[in-house]
Amino acid sequence: MFDWNDLRIFLAIARGGSLNAAARQTGLNHSTVFRRLNALEEALKVRLFERLPQGYQLTAEGEAIRAEAEAVEAAVNGVERKVAGHDYALRGDLRVTTPIGLATAYLARYLPEFMTLYPGIRVTILGADNDFDLSRREADVALRATSRPPEDLVGRKVISSSWVVAGSPAYLRRFGRPKSMADLNDHALIGADRSFQRVPVFTWLHRQFADARFVTFAAELSTMIALTEQGVGLALLPGDLGGNTVEVLFPVEPRFESTLWLLTHPDLRHVGRVKAFMDFITDRLRADPRLLNGPTA
Repeated sequence: MFDWNDLRIFLAIARGGSLNAAARQTGLNHSTVFRRLNALEEALKVRLFERLPQGYQLTAEGEAIRAEAEAVEAAVNGVERKVAGHDYALRGDLRVTTPIGLATAYLARYLPEFMTLYPGIRVTILGADNDFDLSRREADVALRATSRPPEDLVGRKVISSSWVVAGSPAYLRRFGRPKSMADLNDHALIGADRSFQRVPVFTWLHRQFADARFVTFAAELSTMIALTEQGVGLALLPGDLGGNTVEVLFPVEPRFESTLWLLTHPDLRHVGRVKAFMDFITDRLRADPRLLNGPTA
């Protein structure tokens, strides 16, 4: 016999490809993950992974039970969400996922007031540019910049702002101030790494301008803003710059919107701490003067 935690570790290794990745995902240490995997393999009398130099790879037997393990995971998570969904108390732990830039510029500044208002709620901010899975309870609330929130989540559009062209005062003094999108052909541009070109505005940018115009690339907005502040080049940034030292020059044409959504799993929408946090953050974001274009309709 084995317990659900053994299957949880098995799935974490399968998804992460290593014991270290599984340890980070589960919050356990490396030796515990290793020991629990060995115990599971012994209980099942099969070898679930090939231990290869490049990582852990599922064996045929491991592949065969993965779908069953994921079905168990979905059922367990569903039970946990249903139970949590009836928790109306303003207390307990709350895990919030958001991109690093939003975590540092906004959530970290709002959190002291929230802690004063709701001392029984303990918030963990997961600042990361990868999406945590709310269905698997990796997080309870997500603040995401997206034009298409996942259909399996519920929430609200908090604010919407336009993308702008921005540069540092030092860069503008040295190289001059462009007045239109056409003028960017005479300037150094900060581009998006290939993985970051999934964002529509960056897809358009790299089709519009020759590769030679891009002097460097970034894979997320915090780095892009930092490069802009250092005068490396001009960048396309969301209008909600969060008080950074870059100067907005003009809106990107054609218009692209940067929309912030607060999201949660449908089973958690009435949980007291989730509702309190989402209401609080919505009010603070919509009232924040650093958000240039104000609240969405």
